[in-house]
Amino acid sequence: MLNKIWRNREAILEGVKNSVFKNEHVEEIAAERKAICDTCPDLDKEGSSCLVPGTQPCCGQCGCSLQLKLRSLSSACGNEEEPRWHALLTQEDEDALTNQLKSNQDGDNIQSGDA
Repeated sequence: MLNKIWRNREAILEGVKNSVFKNEHVEEIAAERKAICDTCPDLDKEGSSCLVPGTQPCCGQCGCSLQLKLRSLSSACGNEEEPRWHALLTQEDEDALTNQLKSNQDGDNIQSGDA
């Protein structure tokens, strides 16, 4: 279990970040993904398949908490054989996008005199 969490730490952290620092675009994607997961027979509402106890609902295929997985743009559906939704970005693309958005925001703050 810890190996799986360690291997997926970047995607998990991305989901944590996107859960804490809400973004309208990410929340729209999460809502679309949630609608798909809500109809999936592998949805675990009880938490018996969750990698981390108490994080339900989770994916019965991979054990990830949906709260985080749905908001990780570099994550795909846990069903690797027949995914119901796909990753939108690689982890590297997600990092580059985050850095670009931060750079743009910093530039806006400097121009408006907020820095």
